[in-house]
Amino acid sequence: MIGLVLAMLWSRRGRAAAVMLLTALATAAALAAPVYLARADDRIVRTEVAGATPAERTVLITGEVQSSGGGSMANTFQSLAGGWLDTPGYATVFSAQFAAQPSNLELATAAQLSTIVFREGICEHVRVVAGRCLMGTGDAVLTGRTADRLGLRPGDTISLSGSRFDTTSNRFKRAGDPTALTVVGVVEPHDATEPYWGRAGGARDGFQVDRRTLDTFARPSELQSYDAYPLPGTITVDTLPALREWVVDAARRSTDEARLNTDLDVLLERIAERRAEVRATVPFAVAPVLLLAWAVITLAVSTVIRVRRFEHGVIALRGVARPGRWWLATGETLLSVLTGALLGFTAAGGWQTRGAWPYAAVAVLGALAVALTVALRTVSAPVSALLRQVDRHTARWRGFALEGVLVVAAVVAVVQVRGRPGGIALLAPALVMLAVAVVAGRVVPVLSGRSAARALRRRTLGRVRLAAVLAAFRLARRPVGARLLVLLTLAVGSLAFAAAATAAVDQRQRDQADLDTGAPVVLTVDATSRAQLLHAVRAADPDGRSAMAVVPIRPAENGEPAAVAVDAARLPAVALWPAGAGRAAEVAARLHPPATAAPVMLTGAKLTLDVTASALDRPDVVLAATVAPLDGQRTGVVELGTLVRGRQSYTTDTPMCTKGCRLVQISVRLPPYVGPTVVVTLHSPPAADWRVAAGASAATGADGITFTLPMTSQPGAGDLRPAGGPEQLPVVTTVPLPADGTFKTFGGRAVPVTGSDAARLPRVGTGGALVDLEYADIFAADDGRADGAEVWLSASAPPTIVDALRAQGLTVTGRRTVADARAGIAAGGTALGLRFYLFAGLLSVALGAAGLAVAAIGTTVADLRALRLQACGARPAGWWSRSRSWRWSRRPAWRGSWRRRSPGARSAARCRA
Repeated sequence: MIGLVLAMLWSRRGRAAAVMLLTALATAAALAAPVYLARADDRIVRTEVAGATPAERTVLITGEVQSSGGGSMANTFQSLAGGWLDTPGYATVFSAQFAAQPSNLELATAAQLSTIVFREGICEHVRVVAGRCLMGTGDAVLTGRTADRLGLRPGDTISLSGSRFDTTSNRFKRAGDPTALTVVGVVEPHDATEPYWGRAGGARDGFQVDRRTLDTFARPSELQSYDAYPLPGTITVDTLPALREWVVDAARRSTDEARLNTDLDVLLERIAERRAEVRATVPFAVAPVLLLAWAVITLAVSTVIRVRRFEHGVIALRGVARPGRWWLATGETLLSVLTGALLGFTAAGGWQTRGAWPYAAVAVLGALAVALTVALRTVSAPVSALLRQVDRHTARWRGFALEGVLVVAAVVAVVQVRGRPGGIALLAPALVMLAVAVVAGRVVPVLSGRSAARALRRRTLGRVRLAAVLAAFRLARRPVGARLLVLLTLAVGSLAFAAAATAAVDQRQRDQADLDTGAPVVLTVDATSRAQLLHAVRAADPDGRSAMAVVPIRPAENGEPAAVAVDAARLPAVALWPAGAGRAAEVAARLHPPATAAPVMLTGAKLTLDVTASALDRPDVVLAATVAPLDGQRTGVVELGTLVRGRQSYTTDTPMCTKGCRLVQISVRLPPYVGPTVVVTLHSPPAADWRVAAGASAATGADGITFTLPMTSQPGAGDLRPAGGPEQLPVVTTVPLPADGTFKTFGGRAVPVTGSDAARLPRVGTGGALVDLEYADIFAADDGRADGAEVWLSASAPPTIVDALRAQGLTVTGRRTVADARAGIAAGGTALGLRFYLFAGLLSVALGAAGLAVAAIGTTVADLRALRLQACGARPAGWWSRSRSWRWSRRPAWRGSWRRRSPGARSAARCRA
């Protein structure tokens, strides 16, 4: 029996090869999903690792180590944490630091402290701007910004002592003998974003020394740490399980002596989410491809079996048992399908692809099921039907009923999509394609038959028209033509839908990337204060066309909308302006209206205020001032002394204001409870207009301005702020402001605002607000730090702008572009999954072309011979066979007289059947 099957296979090797190739194509199409998933996983990991923050990539272990006497430190932390950092593929960097103060000061404030830092291998990761790097004991190097702030240059010496906090005086006290340091060089990092620098990025502010110099200091304690960063190729799909296991185990080992700080688990979770998004999409995209593949295999197997119907009829007539007949009918198909599956699995790389076996099993088992079903159903027909080679027909009403259900479901899905999405709306594209396909399968054959009959009535009928007429008759009279039409409609529809969806997704991704980035190029910079950032950017780009200073106030969290402070005057020239946000110039004008008064500037090393306290019942009310240095130092508070009754001059040192300061506010520190009213008069005030807290008042007199300050439990009740800007902070927002009309600016201080609405805004999108950086800094209540500072660059920014920013004292720690954002979004799980739909659409078209080829193979030599006997030429018959492959009906297409016919018409009449 096996020999007979092999002989049958060889005698029909062309059709067997067709079935084999179709099965190989179906298997390869099914394996496209796991192959794509493997490539997508690799891309997701690379993209997420490249876009991760330093805290998400690195592992930091810190510990406060107490001194064991003199300059020696206990080695508990190093022995514990050193063996703990066994992260697979990570390199470690050890560092230690402590606070020091000038040796000539017995007591020092926090602003007078310096940091002594040792970082392992620092000279290999910095470039020397001036002098040299570390070589011997007593050497120290500084960053350019630290050297400018301290006024030190290579060759200068400084004496420092270890420091400890004194709770009695609330100041820092010397902790040991002085140690002399010699500044031997000014250095800058080769690359501030290099993993070596850890999550902080860039060289630390302070005196960088080697380990021997560090140990010469007497200090009560020091902060020791290990930074671990991944080497290239460490975080991959294959290493994810080991890294996750390490993070879980390391979290259990974290103690007070060695504390673990890492967001590596956040990165791993995000990678897992992106991979899950792809896996939630790709299987649905490959399902239509499998269905089309099985349909083409069904068409091919039915074509092969139809050719052998007479042989199977003779076998059945001679009394061969049914199992034998089934084996002869299915053996040829079974061998072809299995061989094709093996070839397709190998060609698609299934042996090297993770998770390929389940997809291959589904494809092969489905192909076997449809092939065996078609074969068994064909040979199970009555012997008379097999000998006459007549197809079996099913009840026509069942097909109409099923098609009607599909059309109704498609209509319902479209209605739900246009109205309120839900129910079967998610299946709307598939249902619409199926409905169009089945309607075309019913309508097109009828129309083709009528148009062919109408064409035959014409007097002249050329060769091309004759071939078309014959093909149209075959489409109208054979069910297989309608089935092929349905298959081709689904294939082309799948590709069209995938292309349209991909184009829409790409456009949405571009818009989202523009919105999230805010500008063509965004530089992350390290600035000491917002004032220094604003001054540096304006000095680097005086025309205001290339760069803009930006500081985020807060991210969108805890129910509060996101808020970003921008240099509003430069917003139209730099930002990527989204559609629906209004005109950029109008938004900029709303953010920065003309100020009612200029800010109060102070210059000098001392600040003196002439104050009269006319109503004062307590001896613990302190007078203080908040100043914002213009040279980049942070905003600081200076105390002028305890307020006493009567007129008195209060003076304090302001060394940070030698290059200029902005007076933020004068504070009368009232007790935090309800009490008697305090009345003070400020003589020769630095400003004419002042803003006071709710419940307080200010009255201008001939001798100055008198402030009435009732004691309340509200913080800031005694703050006196000069009117150096608008009375209310302008805000442009896409979300409603709080009911009390306030807005939380820097430091979490709620300030009165004038709000205006916008549909969308750069960076914050539809869930945040923009304010002007200069005005927001005036209303701020913090120390002026520029946390998360950025510089947005326009598309026309010259390449030298980065060097100009560095020359102004800004350290660039990161760079991202809108192209990077687009690539990151495109590498997301959902986007990658949708892109597979386009690939699946191409596979569907390939399967449709394969089905068309199978139909052409179904044209038998006997069909062509019969056409030639009816006087059809070789060329029209060949055209007809390539156009459509259905057998003709023996019923005449039309009857008519041969008289008064042209030669072409008589040829058409001979070809009728």
